[in-house]
Amino acid sequence: MLEDEFDSDLQDNLGSRFQILVCIDGSDESYSGLRYAVRMGADNSADLTLLYVRPVDQGLRSGGLQMRVARENMLKWGVQLPGTKALTKGRDMLVEMGFMADDWKEQVVHTDVTGDPLGDNTTVYKNDEGACISLKLLVSPRVDRGILDECEVGNYDITIISMSETDEAKSHAGYISPATTFAVATQHRGTVLVARELEEDHGHFMCVDFTEKAIQSAVKDAQIASRCHCPVFLYSVAATEDELETAKSVVARAKAAIEAEGLSIAGQSTGVGDPVECIVGKGRNYSLIVLADSSVKGLRRFFTTSVAYEVLQKAANSVMIVR
Repeated sequence: MLEDEFDSDLQDNLGSRFQILVCIDGSDESYSGLRYAVRMGADNSADLTLLYVRPVDQGLRSGGLQMRVARENMLKWGVQLPGTKALTKGRDMLVEMGFMADDWKEQVVHTDVTGDPLGDNTTVYKNDEGACISLKLLVSPRVDRGILDECEVGNYDITIISMSETDEAKSHAGYISPATTFAVATQHRGTVLVARELEEDHGHFMCVDFTEKAIQSAVKDAQIASRCHCPVFLYSVAATEDELETAKSVVARAKAAIEAEGLSIAGQSTGVGDPVECIVGKGRNYSLIVLADSSVKGLRRFFTTSVAYEVLQKAANSVMIVR
């Protein structure tokens, strides 16, 4: 296929297919996020982008010819320069899980970056049915900045990012630190899944409050959950016993809105007490705690005072912020 035809088809896909961005840093947590992404897209028209961001240069300064040869080898996954090993493992996992095959068409794209000899490099795999997988090795002054830049230009339906502090993860140039994860979850304007001890098959614990935004987010979560055949459990917290009936009515509204979309829930419940403590405690039994971002649109600083942000800080398991 000619390069311009390949690019044209790829752009057509971006407008019609569910787009998942998985941030990879070589940690087990990042690959658990990748497995969840595969489950989310296995039976549907979803495309995956695996992203590794490395800081500028990484001590790779070299002569022009030598660097050109190294870059060409890297893009063929023949040598292990920063990030290639992590992305290669992700690609191999996709083949092993049956999400892609070795015979998919391949296109390599390189973009020069001032101050870094390797620049940005993307390998795109595409099959005859229009499915697309992209492996992106991007350079940025900071890992969080690189991820946020990709989120902004990529128009992804969901971004999956890990939360890991293992020594193995820290050894990678593109290590996604907790500070990086919090920066992406706080500043990104789209839906973010923070993968932390992500276990499958325990369902989505969707928490709704008394706002219309929470009802809309519950519907969106149910749509996402349906992609991976994950059950959704609705939950709402009342501050006092006097508000318990209101909490029950909120859950009922969310259930009705989800069913209006032809979807269903697996269970519903309410609690009384501090919302953060209740959500973190009960949510530990599920694959994901899911909340709406209650901040004012366009003003990210308010997110840091929200229940969603406190849950993200205190929860021991994975959390998804729906926007």
